[in-house]
Amino acid sequence: MDTNSKITDGAGTFGCYPNDGSPEEIQRYIMQKLDIVGQLAGGISHNFNNQLTGIMGFANLIALRAENEHIKKFAGEIIGICKNTGDMVRELLTFARYKPVTSAAINVNGAIITVTNLLANSIDKRITVDTNLCAEPCNIFADAVQLQSLLLNVALNSKDAMPTGGKITFSTKRVDTINAPTAPHGYVRIEIADTGHGFSDEVKARIFEPFFTTKAQGHVGLGLSSAYNLVTQMNGTIELDSKVGSGTSVTLTLPIHSDASVGGANTENAESAATDDKRAKHSGTILLVDDDGGIRDSVSAFLKGNGYGVLTAVDGLDAVEKYGKTNDRSIDLVILDMVMPRMDGKEALIKMKEINPSVKAIGITGYTNYTQEEMAAIGMKKMLHKPFAFEELSNAVAEYIRR
Repeated sequence: MDTNSKITDGAGTFGCYPNDGSPEEIQRYIMQKLDIVGQLAGGISHNFNNQLTGIMGFANLIALRAENEHIKKFAGEIIGICKNTGDMVRELLTFARYKPVTSAAINVNGAIITVTNLLANSIDKRITVDTNLCAEPCNIFADAVQLQSLLLNVALNSKDAMPTGGKITFSTKRVDTINAPTAPHGYVRIEIADTGHGFSDEVKARIFEPFFTTKAQGHVGLGLSSAYNLVTQMNGTIELDSKVGSGTSVTLTLPIHSDASVGGANTENAESAATDDKRAKHSGTILLVDDDGGIRDSVSAFLKGNGYGVLTAVDGLDAVEKYGKTNDRSIDLVILDMVMPRMDGKEALIKMKEINPSVKAIGITGYTNYTQEEMAAIGMKKMLHKPFAFEELSNAVAEYIRR
């Protein structure tokens, strides 16, 4: 068998699996393993993110109220650790087929520049990072953090394959490929190539499996299996080409979101909105719904400190009962956890809409199978992913409570 044989997802062939069955059988094998990991990830993520949100919430309160600068600094360190840990949980959630809740038009070349700048300042100086971004600026529809994580995961695998130095090259080009009605504007093809040690056929046959790694004992490999899952979520393909002693290239082919050729996420508008929100006068009554006491206590204290009236509920059923007993017009906004006992966030919002069709709600979630688009269809204004910063919550509340 040709040692340059390629591994692709279900759109191609897994020629490097010697005598292991058809491409469809191999695809099922990998997907079954990913599904197992996904079940584990989804099972722990909700509770874990609740704990992080509670810790981060109380740290925010300390930072806001402390007069001692050292205490403020320590609280800020706790907040930073919670954010980083939350990003790690988001990475784990990619195995659960978790749909991004902040999808937007993201400029591919811009995301690559962000990642290469990060790499240039953090990896072994014997490794050079080059770019050859030939694609005209073009957007894909994705979560910005997950796209950068995808690129970074592949690049870090390349870094590990070059312990004595080498080169990583990011290249892009636009392709108008292959009878794809789901991508009427074509594709952007991203290649991440390295000059590392390369992989044998045996390693290539398992390279996208969760927790398979060629690293030393005690180091878990998630990079390429994570990349495989993310690319699948983006309706794209991933292809690996490698030969022992001759380096590795990973090619991502992702559908272009539209034929607009400029810009990525509109950060200027986001920053402007955030500034407007900070100037907004805080008033109104909020129903805060979460089964975690730490989140209820910390978020409630923060909102009250900002001038809002706050009612709390311990789950969806409790929320609907309180919403029905209260004059529904006196509740200006509902902050609603998505995963709760007895009645989840989606069911609760549907019931509240029966009471008041113009109910306004913001979702907060550590893990849910509901997408932003699905929830928006029933009237949810926004979804915040746990753990969230109080500034992010404050901006969202100020934006939607006054509408």
